[in-house]
Amino acid sequence: MPDIEINDLASIGAVRDIEGHQLPPEAWTIADNMRFKGDGVERIGGRTQIFGTPGVAPHFAIPVSSPSQTFWLYASLTKIYAYDGATHTNITRQTAGNDVNYTGSATREWNGTLFGGVPILNNGVDPPQFWAALSTATKMAALTNWPASTTAKVLRAFGSFLVALNVTKSGTVYPHMVKWSHPASPGTVPASWDETDPTRDTGEKDLPDVTAGVIFDGMPLRGHFYIYKEGSVWRMSTIGGTFVFDFDTFLETSGILAPRCVTVTGDGTRHVFASQDDLLVHNGNSVESILDERYKKYLLNNIDLDNYLNSFIYTDPFNSEIVFCYPESGQTNPTKAIAWNYRLGRKGAISEFDINFRNATSGVIESAGNDTWTSVSGTWESYPGPWSQSTRRQLVGCATDVTKFLALDSGVQNNGSNFTGTLQRDGLGVVGRKRNGEWIVDFARQKQINRVWVKATGGPINIRVGFAAVPGGSITWSSTKVFTPATDKFIDVVAAGKAVAIEFSAATSFRVTGYKLEIGTRGRF
Repeated sequence: MPDIEINDLASIGAVRDIEGHQLPPEAWTIADNMRFKGDGVERIGGRTQIFGTPGVAPHFAIPVSSPSQTFWLYASLTKIYAYDGATHTNITRQTAGNDVNYTGSATREWNGTLFGGVPILNNGVDPPQFWAALSTATKMAALTNWPASTTAKVLRAFGSFLVALNVTKSGTVYPHMVKWSHPASPGTVPASWDETDPTRDTGEKDLPDVTAGVIFDGMPLRGHFYIYKEGSVWRMSTIGGTFVFDFDTFLETSGILAPRCVTVTGDGTRHVFASQDDLLVHNGNSVESILDERYKKYLLNNIDLDNYLNSFIYTDPFNSEIVFCYPESGQTNPTKAIAWNYRLGRKGAISEFDINFRNATSGVIESAGNDTWTSVSGTWESYPGPWSQSTRRQLVGCATDVTKFLALDSGVQNNGSNFTGTLQRDGLGVVGRKRNGEWIVDFARQKQINRVWVKATGGPINIRVGFAAVPGGSITWSSTKVFTPATDKFIDVVAAGKAVAIEFSAATSFRVTGYKLEIGTRGRF
């Protein structure tokens, strides 16, 4: 009775677009609430509430660091608040001491940037808002020198310039317009946006490919600024002189799915964006598909065709992942995420998980320090360090629907509720290996499994084995066995069929790095 040992469990990842019986043994057909990391597969971490109770339901958040502490600015559809590590303070713009509410209508409208250390928030409906001093005593205000009766869907920093995209002037929409400011020194905002002033390096440009749809977003990469339209991508390059910037088409036939659907890898070398039918990655020169022959068809069949504009993408630098979040069919806001491990390039493993937040970003989370009044030499005024203690950088999600901030990959529960990680493979037909290491696959023979050896940690893990009478056929599962990695080495199973399936699942943390099947063949019938 041969033993079939399968390792390298993170080498391929999950594949949804190809039937299991056509995949290598190391591939998976389902990896839900799981992550491929190192040489194994593990259940994702939980999500724990942080920052206490927000003053309003957060739709967008951005961390802002001063020399002494970190603030988190966050916005609802009508208000902007600041959290200083202890207190949530309303810093909404005011007139005569009264709040002047913002007039946005959707989460996807909010975007923000740090411009030379100055935080700027923008919703595309109201004038961009900036925080002139990093103090909760300071209210947000309309960006100084911003042109009157003008709004922009997106505002981004590009070096010493601010770049406005998809501009509206006095009620007239210019959806193909790129507008840039005069450069500003760190800690200040632009002195002018007047494109008619010859003494300033301001300007604006209408991108001519109107059939490629409107501008949705933009982001710098390697000294250039990339502008993402619905059906194309443009590159904006600094040339100086009279024209300041040069524009050329980077991609003519692929564009971005929605606002908030482009991000940069943790090493800063590549952009990843959701196109109309794929996830694409580029380094400013070449472009590659991430989902083709793996998740592309699956995504197209599962994303909601009416609410796809609410999708968003973010970078998880701690796990080397790009995470694309989208509303499943019948949902308004994102409920599912596809995670791609970018460390291994285009072939990096893909998994998926459920989400319950509408935005995510990484930043420093502050906690109380250990210093006391008597432990600091000199005076508090001369003390150079922050009075609070920063924890490590962490991913933070805006759980808008429950008015919470969630620390992602924290704990084992999702906001106080258990959730299950599921790892499944079907359509296994291996019966041995050749001398050169190539797998021997035979779907004509019946196979019987008596025992499964498992290399795992964490748990306990629920394991079951299944069989299909024909490749791609319905699976008959064995009863579930509980495997405790600390004490168990194997589970005993009695089941037979032509195509083997196996599943690992648990509502607690676990990691699987390999497994071995004791298989006996029973003839061709």
